[in-house]
Amino acid sequence: MLEQTKIVLANVSFDFALFRKELTKAIEWLTPTDIEELKNWCLENYSGRYHEILSDVINPQLTF
Repeated sequence: MLEQTKIVLANVSFDFALFRKELTKAIEWLTPTDIEELKNWCLENYSGRYHEILSDVINPQLTF
């Protein structure tokens, strides 16, 4: 599921709203371990562009 999520996020990364929507859905489905891996992947690939979304959606208690 994590790999599919990465593919989806890469495909919608052109659109702020779609990226947020798909990331939110993924957080509901993934295990805590997968969420942590997704967080790291997102930071590597999208931290500059979507930092606000990442901070809001992926467990706000986690530090970016």
